Amino acid sequence: MLSGCALNQPEQHQKTLQAINAMETNVNGQLLTMSDQIDQQNEHIANLEKELLSLSEGVHNAPVRTIIQPQLIAEKPTKVIPVIVETPNPKLAHGKAILGEEEWVWLDSVKSHFKARIDTGATTSSLNAVDLQVFERNGKEWVRFNLNHQLTDVIEEPEIFEAPILRWVKIRQSTSQEAVRRPVIEAWVQLGSLHEKAQFTLADRTQMTYPVLLGREFFKDIALVDVGKKYVQGKDEPEQLTLR
Repeated sequence: MLSGCALNQPEQHQKTLQAINAMETNVNGQLLTMSDQIDQQNEHIANLEKELLSLSEGVHNAPVRTIIQPQLIAEKPTKVIPVIVETPNPKLAHGKAILGEEEWVWLDSVKSHFKARIDTGATTSSLNAVDLQVFERNGKEWVRFNLNHQLTDVIEEPEIFEAPILRWVKIRQSTSQEAVRRPVIEAWVQLGSLHEKAQFTLADRTQMTYPVLLGREFFKDIALVDVGKKYVQGKDEPEQLTLR
């Protein structure tokens, strides 16, 4: 028995040594692994410190920017382009004068205004003439007459008009079977912006409302007639008008 115990002791001692060596090897491996992890962590920390240092230097070296509040920014003045709006002229349409059913006309020969009827149904124009006298001047027939158109009892100064006779016309009135022979003259007429020489048949118009009647031969091609209006062109003095 004693010899058996002596033989078993070396084996147990050998196993103990092997176990101790295995444990030491295991511990050393764990220490190496932990050391590697610590080195990796230290390297990662060093990289982070470098990045922080780089960011800090970038912030210090960055240019200073001034923040301007939007409401303090002066707006660039906008160039204003004027818009010309043409105001319609109530006295003109399509380049022609507008005439109402009644207008004021200025006769250059007597330098006075008279009321005129604009008659689209009449071809020729007519002028009031009383106390008509035909005479000869420089070998030509002339006529002298009073242009006054008195509708009241007030006696006015006569408006004597003299002009050469262009021709004679025969006019048959509805109240008579016989034709009446009447002279035709020319006279300068101013109506608004129009200044035209017109032909007039002389007749006694004292029983009519208007001493002057303007027919189509006067206003054709130069004026438009609006029978719903009156005195469109007004009663301007000749110096304020544009002569044709």
